[in-house]
Amino acid sequence: MNAPAIPGAAVAATREALANIERWNPVINAMITVTADRALQRAAELDAAAAAGEWCGLLHGLVVNLKDNIDLEGVPTTGATVLRRGHRAERNAFITDRLERNGAVIVGKSNLHEWVFGPTSQSRHFGPVRNPWNPGHIPGGSSGGSGASVAADMAAVSIGSDTAGSIRIPASFNGVAGLRPTVGRISGRGSLGVSAAFDTLGPLARRVSDVARVFAVIAGHDPHDPISVDTPVPNFLPTLSDPVRGMRIGVMRSFFFDGLHPDLAPATERAIGVFRDLGVKIVDVDLGDVEKAQEMLAFRMVVADAMEVHRDRVAAHAADYGEDIRMRLRIGEQVTGVQYAEALRWMERFRHRLRAAFGEVDAMLSPTTAIPAPAIEGLDFGEAIRAVPRLTCVYAAAGVPGLALPCGFTADGLPLSMELAGPAFGEPQILRLGHAFQGVTDFHLRRPKLPR
Repeated sequence: MNAPAIPGAAVAATREALANIERWNPVINAMITVTADRALQRAAELDAAAAAGEWCGLLHGLVVNLKDNIDLEGVPTTGATVLRRGHRAERNAFITDRLERNGAVIVGKSNLHEWVFGPTSQSRHFGPVRNPWNPGHIPGGSSGGSGASVAADMAAVSIGSDTAGSIRIPASFNGVAGLRPTVGRISGRGSLGVSAAFDTLGPLARRVSDVARVFAVIAGHDPHDPISVDTPVPNFLPTLSDPVRGMRIGVMRSFFFDGLHPDLAPATERAIGVFRDLGVKIVDVDLGDVEKAQEMLAFRMVVADAMEVHRDRVAAHAADYGEDIRMRLRIGEQVTGVQYAEALRWMERFRHRLRAAFGEVDAMLSPTTAIPAPAIEGLDFGEAIRAVPRLTCVYAAAGVPGLALPCGFTADGLPLSMELAGPAFGEPQILRLGHAFQGVTDFHLRRPKLPR
């Protein structure tokens, strides 16, 4: 992990990423802002350091983009809303500083669902993001530009955000890996959010090893962020490639395996078989009434929290909000205090059950999404906000980490994905399991072809 930097490699990687942006962005609209000159200057500085025998950190020369809800000094943070077109960040977000101090090259800001609040990334102000595997399909959301840009090699890594599935859904639909960390593990200072109690930032990349490297850099306590948790981050990278034989994975077949796309069920079973071959023990588990998670999280707490964030702004500028956002805010406005309290009580009971389950297993395995990326034509947003995050809401409600990674493809070439969820602050063990899976499979190495 701490190999010497290769002179010239940073500029070469940056030029390749920028060339891919030039080729792909007119087709998939994954990037809102491209900081080409800034990135090339930074890459040249890193290459000069490497030529002098200097190593500038764990991410030396790694090409990264930021979801456009995360601040990069001097660059707009639009949140994909017209209301922030004139905004320009005065300073870096907490994690942006960490990325740059550890040698990352930031090539720009990726597109997203308006106001970080939707699973489709079909935003009206900056245009819809399209899926590179089939531009007639959505890339997921709200970090749709993050997932699509990584799949199209516009960056090795993108930093996204996840409230109810917004990292894991784009990872699923775009055939890449994406980590939603434990709430409080990554500082959100300098980013736009939806619901402080459930928002978290995290990396998407082809390789779990790159996800792990970036996570190791951006994780840690921020005393200026009230949600940040002061829990030490272990030095887990030296053991990332350790054998997983003897580890235990829990599988709950009810709910998580109901109503799956016909190509997804066998793909998930094959993935379970891969772990068995690696010496992992598969354990049947029952987590109780997890089917309530989406209602309690997405249709009560998150929408109510979002309405609290946007109440004054939407009252003054309703016409500048997309109808899909206004619809969800109206749902939040109607949530009563009793309903919010009921959701809190349910989450407390669920988290208690989950802690007990993680006393018996190292991770839980399930499909990330029950379906591959839906087609854009005929897409009903009301149906999408229920169908797309149905499974990802479960572990988001518990605030625990989840790693989405590709496990197959449909017959017509769309990616399929599984999720490994871990206990609170259990990122090292799910990253180790995901890395082991990628060591014996090649789904993450396949690339979409640019349409002719």
